[in-house]
This record gives sequence, structure tokens and C-alpha cells, in this order.
Amino acid sequence: MSTTLARVASKDKPSGHVAFAARVPNWLGDAVLAVPAVRALADCSRRGRVLVLASTSSAEVFSRVTGTLVFTVKTPGANVFGWIQAIHDGSALLRRFRPVIVFSMTKSFTSAATCLGGMVPRRVGLENGLWRFFYTDRISRGGSGREHLADTYCRLVESIGVGVADRVPRINPTQDDLKAGESVLRSRGLAGGRFVCFFPGARYGPAKRWDPARFALLGDAIIAKLGFAVVILGGREDLAACRAVETQMNGKSANLCAEIDFSSLVGTLHLSGGVVANDSGGMHLAAALGIPVVGLFFSTYPEWTKPRAPWAEALYNKLECSPCFQRDCPRGNTCTETISIEEGLAALGRVRGEGS
Repeated sequence: MSTTLARVASKDKPSGHVAFAARVPNWLGDAVLAVPAVRALADCSRRGRVLVLASTSSAEVFSRVTGTLVFTVKTPGANVFGWIQAIHDGSALLRRFRPVIVFSMTKSFTSAATCLGGMVPRRVGLENGLWRFFYTDRISRGGSGREHLADTYCRLVESIGVGVADRVPRINPTQDDLKAGESVLRSRGLAGGRFVCFFPGARYGPAKRWDPARFALLGDAIIAKLGFAVVILGGREDLAACRAVETQMNGKSANLCAEIDFSSLVGTLHLSGGVVANDSGGMHLAAALGIPVVGLFFSTYPEWTKPRAPWAEALYNKLECSPCFQRDCPRGNTCTETISIEEGLAALGRVRGEGS
């Protein structure tokens, strides 16, 4: 693997020239969807690797993409001093590596200001806000549902003549990932066994989450009808949802929520027989690893952010009010009741190639 993962705080970073740099999205799922665009830049770069500025979770993704030189930069939050620090650190990296072109794949002011402060001759970003004038090249946003988000990122690099031959996000696990996953599964008595992973959470908000009781019923159906074990995954913010699924299942499950690191997560997903997930970062990560995925969509729109892979399927039963893109449903999460356990089980069979 030709990637390097490092932190901006260090003062002894190697310097040099790169042709391209990219400030990639902070959200895990969006970062995965940006992989094809960054991979295309790496493929055509004549000066070695692409400099990638990323949040902590995004850096984990791009450190597994060949041809990238990855640095984590602080996400600013709501603090103005955090904004200043984030712009300072990112700009310093750009000035050190002196790319010819930088691509901003976020809509934020801090990303635009970082590109400007980095004194990069050509700055390509999305047409958004007054800070769009910080860019030399501005690309129109596809809009929620008018264009898949992966295509929006691809248009950024295509605007300078870089072709994107493969628009499916693909991430390769390392040997350390596989060893870490095997170790976790062995500790839970699942080594060599058949299992399906659930992601019952969604960091964005409750309007994106299927009822934990339905996940639990689906889990029991998978155990009874397919003979698979169930592994429950998520981050610290998903603890309540994951615990609810675990306690409501009649069959045995392994709840690994917030207990494993990113490498163990990648290894566990790679060894699984399938994933059922809300529209979340975990859904996109699993699909990029080549795992059969069923994605559940409620307040968001699958035509904008569904997994970009033939081994994934999005379930979405549109209501008159959806997609609303709200974090909390003002109608009491009625859309999260539109997908049945039978639909979830049938979709899992289809993506696993077991018929309808």
C-alpha cells in the first residue's frame, strides 16, 4: 500500500511537489462516494501521489486508496477559533506540497478558505455561498436527487480533463484489517462462521433510522431462515439503537457497537456475508468493500446517495412528504414504517444472489 496517514500537528512532514490535492468530505459516507474521483486523480498524476486533506474518519478511508498521501486536518465545529486553526493547518500543508490544482469536495467556508490560503494557482470547488469566489473554477451542484453525489465529485475532476473510468467506490482492506477482523470475530465465537452485519444507527438523525424493533425481527428471521449469525455495528452515537436491537432479538447477536476501531470494522465487514444498514457511512463503507448491501432510505433520497455498486440495493417506499432531508420527522417518523421485515429479508437474498 503506497499511502501515508499522518497528522498535521507534526512539524517534520516531508515536503515536495504534488500535481493534485483534494479537500475531501468529512462525513464517512460522502468520503466513500468521493473515492472514484480521487482515484482518477491518482491514476493520471505524473508527480506521484495525490495530497488528501481529510477528517479523521475520512482519512481512514483514503489511506486505503492507492496513490494518495493523506493528512488529517481538524474539523472546526462551531468555534471561530477552530475555523481559524483548520484553515491555518490546511493552508500550511498546501503551501508545503505546492499542488498545481486543488479540489474542494465540501461546501464549507473553511475548505474554500483553505484552498485560497494555500496559494494554489487553480482552485476547483462547488458553486455554493459567497465563498465560491475563492475558487478559480466553480462547478454547479447537482442538487439533492438531480444527480448522484458521486457524479458531482467526478464532475469536479472531469472539469479539468481528468477522466473517471470507474465510478464505483472501491476500498481494499489491508492484511492488518483482515487480522483485526478475524481477532474480533474469534473473541465472539464467530471465527469462520457465517454472519450478517446490521447498522441500526444513522448519525444524521432519527428520520434516517429504521425502528430497532424491525431490525430485531429481521435479525431473528435471518437466523431462522438463512442460518446466519447477526453482528451489530455502529459508532458511539449509535449505542442506544444498537442496544435496542440486541435486547429485542430472541436469537443471539454480537453487539460490537463502539467497541472496535476502524481497522477491525473494515476486517469484520470484509468477512461478512452481507449488510443491512440505514443510509449511513457504514452502508457506503460495506458496499465499497464489495459486500452485498441492503440500504434503507426514509427521509433521504436513494437517487442522490445510494450505494454505487451492483451488489447493493436501496429500499425506499416514497411518501408524499419524502424525501424531506430532515433530521427529525415532524410527522412522527411515518416513513420509517414503510419498509417491512419481509422486504428486507427478500432484498438481502437478492443482493446475495439467492433469488427474490
